[in-house]
Amino acid sequence: MLDHSREQAFLEIRSTLERPLATMPIVVGNRSGMPPSLSSWREIDPARYPFDPSQVGASMGTLLPRHEPSELQKWRDALSVGLSERYGPWAYYWYWSPEGRGPYNWINRFPALPDAPAVAADSLRTWRRWLERIAERFDEFLSLLERAEAAGLADRAAVWESAIVALTRAAIAWVIDDDYWPGSCRRVLQWFLTAAGVPVAKAGTLVANAVDRRFDDWVPPSMADITDLAERLTRGVLGRSGIAPDVVAGEWPDTWPQNWPSWRATNTTGSPST
Repeated sequence: MLDHSREQAFLEIRSTLERPLATMPIVVGNRSGMPPSLSSWREIDPARYPFDPSQVGASMGTLLPRHEPSELQKWRDALSVGLSERYGPWAYYWYWSPEGRGPYNWINRFPALPDAPAVAADSLRTWRRWLERIAERFDEFLSLLERAEAAGLADRAAVWESAIVALTRAAIAWVIDDDYWPGSCRRVLQWFLTAAGVPVAKAGTLVANAVDRRFDDWVPPSMADITDLAERLTRGVLGRSGIAPDVVAGEWPDTWPQNWPSWRATNTTGSPST
């Protein structure tokens, strides 16, 4: 059983993980005393923040706070400030990796004090590796989006939908703790939109509207749910609010037979212009 202070810390972390990123304050660094929001990819992109994993163990000793494990929340937050000032805002949430120990384990399964530096260093490395894998997927899809920019609406929509489906499935597959995947999906999708040039506030709103309440029951979504999410979010990104154009007798959409009638059809009455 958790004592009262640790239970409160647990609930605070869970609330933070579930909070829409756009509602969190955006700050550069941590000198203001507030944590970074990590609501945009710019704050996280590994390409912007050099990192040598082999040096983490040695530097950890100089960054460790003096709080005792009984003051875990203060210990964790103090270490977060030190890591983010040294490595960049991405390092503040060194315990957020969906793999390894996971964020909740720093509440109810704190390691023995002599082991804490090594375990914390390993958590930071795991978080960084996960971000680097996300960056690889982003680079792949951003390149496809760039090439599709000059194409028609159907091509742009297809790339966006493919990216959203792939990133959502990856975000879920990487998660070990079933309680963590909803926040992980929301973060990855918002980061991708900001990496593609969508403003932070708009990206947060689009993701929140597309996800709606379908991620609230903690049950991993079906492929049908993910596909629907991808279409809803793509329509939001491309500014297409209609679900489908009007279909007139004798008109056969160029999206036939899949998903007919489709909002992506380009040759029917009411079709959006490219």
